[in-house]
Amino acid sequence: MMGTTGALTHPPAVAHIVRGCLARTETFIHNQIATLQGYQPVVVCHHRVPESEFREDAEVAATEVLSGPWRYLDNLVYRYCRATLPRSTAALTQHIYARKARLLHFHFLTYARFFRDLMRRTDLQAIVSAYGYDVSNFPRRWGGLGRAYLAPIFRSLDCFLAMSEDMRRDLIRLGCPEGKIRVHYYGTDTRRFRQPGRVYTHDRPLTILCCGTLEVKKAQHLVLRALRLVQERGINNFHVAFVGDGPLRPELERLIAAFGWQDRVTLAGHVAYAGEEHLGWYRRADIFALPSITAKGGKEGIPGVIVEAMAAGLPVIGSYHAGIPAVITPGETGLLVPEHDLAALADAFTMLLTDPVARQRLGSTAARRAANDLDLYSGTAALERIYDEMLEGRQCAA
Repeated sequence: MMGTTGALTHPPAVAHIVRGCLARTETFIHNQIATLQGYQPVVVCHHRVPESEFREDAEVAATEVLSGPWRYLDNLVYRYCRATLPRSTAALTQHIYARKARLLHFHFLTYARFFRDLMRRTDLQAIVSAYGYDVSNFPRRWGGLGRAYLAPIFRSLDCFLAMSEDMRRDLIRLGCPEGKIRVHYYGTDTRRFRQPGRVYTHDRPLTILCCGTLEVKKAQHLVLRALRLVQERGINNFHVAFVGDGPLRPELERLIAAFGWQDRVTLAGHVAYAGEEHLGWYRRADIFALPSITAKGGKEGIPGVIVEAMAAGLPVIGSYHAGIPAVITPGETGLLVPEHDLAALADAFTMLLTDPVARQRLGSTAARRAANDLDLYSGTAALERIYDEMLEGRQCAA
């Protein structure tokens, strides 16, 4: 690897750039940064997120290096224009130069656009990871002006990382040159979630786990509606746990009250990533469900919670949506249903609730698939090979 061979005595530095560091749901960014081996990460941002669980990641925030009046002015510009002052950009550029970074790695297309002046000032090669919202929701904003806002980065950046073939096609439709796109899934720390002693047969009600932000595109409301159909079939041996919080919570509470399921459904709220409480939910669960849907044009990438559940040996119910089929082979490593199809979703739940052999077969195969093909450390090694190729002057696309 370039970071460990040749005349260099220290790993080369790569600047990881985010607008705010880091939202508590952005574990996928933190994980990529924390597992680099052949490259030294230099994390810079515009501001720190108050509720972040990863505040230690950022070395420097623009809002912290500005003097009082300039900081106040920059906050106003950011609040009302979602822009930053040239003085902020200059401060970040100086830090990146001081740390001798050789590459810029932006996270989210929107962050790359926000920091376009930083790209110009440093004149370093730049790569950006797309994650879902920035490719599907954002371009539709303001009557399509979001797409126009992103257009300049397709000329400026050297490499675009798409999580799946589905996302690659979406990037091309947005105007990204095909030769600049590389399909790369960053992976999940599957070792943390492994449950080698999982038992698939027992007498207690089975726990159906849904983990992630409560929002329409993750379709937790459809989970409840489909399970209502399952109950009408006379199948009652289940409990549902939603781990996460978000704007869909009032709708879930309404459905729980309408179905009289106050004792059948747990709304656990947000839990810290990979903490004991988080891992405990995976340990106690029997089935995992995330039948994602396209909502107002918004799509997922590859939901990390699905890979976490696979790593934990859970049989997973997903959907034919975005990058989910890239990690789940229907009938082998999980079950997939068409988006919005309540009957198919109810059938999938019925199968897993009534067939312990199917639960064990799908869960065991999913665990092997996650460990062998979807692990974070393998993904990070592949990312570092992409860095190597860029520094060697090779084209981004494989």
